Amino acid sequence: MSRAAEYYVFAGVLFVGFIALGELVTRKPALRVDAAALFHMHATPLARFFTMSGRWVFIVSGFVAATAIFTHLHRGIIIPLLLTISQMLTQGLAELFKAHFRRVRPEYWIVGLDPGKSFPSGHAVTAIVYFCGWACVVAFSALPPGPKYALVALLIVWAIGVDWSRLALGAHYLTDIAGGTLLGSAWLCAMLGVAHQFALVHAP
Repeated sequence: MSRAAEYYVFAGVLFVGFIALGELVTRKPALRVDAAALFHMHATPLARFFTMSGRWVFIVSGFVAATAIFTHLHRGIIIPLLLTISQMLTQGLAELFKAHFRRVRPEYWIVGLDPGKSFPSGHAVTAIVYFCGWACVVAFSALPPGPKYALVALLIVWAIGVDWSRLALGAHYLTDIAGGTLLGSAWLCAMLGVAHQFALVHAP
């Protein structure tokens, strides 16, 4: 099986897992792992910062900065553009699935009140598609090993911080985060499959 086909298979498995989890939480909204609410009401200012970094102001700013850097390096803007388009499309998918599953958000909000339903977490989708997507771009880049690994680690930690922030602020259940992670990972695997199929990256 080719590397591209492997990524497509992973994407399919992750997507099936996402749908199965959505059906489970719809039928049993009070799962023990969600009822525990172990992560909320902690480090609120930091949580608000990570949450804001998963919103469109930050995403658009990142696109502008990345476009400037890629243009300066004569790399074109296709990669920043594809990641931003992927972000837009997956947020649209997340909203469609929220409308389908119609899970009500938790009652223990700390700051503000986001509109819409709870499953899956759009921020968790962003953490994978955008931040981990950039981590993949860096991992396949020609940067020296030291800066490359440091930047990949930073992006992954940032993605985890975005996920944690939604729990810390009481905006989502843990299974909402898991659902968003599965959906985002399915999309990212599919995109990696496309990248390998069309030789946009070199297999390690």
